[in-house]
Amino acid sequence: MVEAADLNSFLKETVKTLDFDGDIFVNWNKKDRQFEMELTFYAENKEATLLTDTLGVESTEPVVTFIDEILIYDKNREKNFDEDDYLVCLPYDGKNGWYLAEAKAFVSYLQIVLDNGESDLLDFLTDDEKEIFELVWSEDEYKKIIESNMLSLPNPNNRIKYPKF
Repeated sequence: MVEAADLNSFLKETVKTLDFDGDIFVNWNKKDRQFEMELTFYAENKEATLLTDTLGVESTEPVVTFIDEILIYDKNREKNFDEDDYLVCLPYDGKNGWYLAEAKAFVSYLQIVLDNGESDLLDFLTDDEKEIFELVWSEDEYKKIIESNMLSLPNPNNRIKYPKF
């Protein structure tokens, strides 16, 4: 687990610890008190399969790039985003940030999502019967990990607070 002074540093340091062949970028939007985490997957399209993206753009490029985002937002502020634009939107509690149990669950479950995503993308490129590729975030699985952390961590109610600036 990354020891972090605040939520911003926690997120930026966490991405360095994940086992992932793609890119992960964290953008802190101070004005809206939100963090966007951009996940970029790359896969070789060895057979130059014709692919169509969600905008209808067709491509047979040798390297496929897939991007999705996670939004972490202040649940105490008015929502100014469309949840459909993100893989998942996760709330934090204003200046109090996340409980340690939530933060650790996020890291654990994000690794699972990344692993499954890499595998599913390769399956999509090699299996003609797979018509779509998309990442999957299960709120139930995420909550199970949080609950497990609440029981197993020595200080699950410690906080990773929103950064002071």
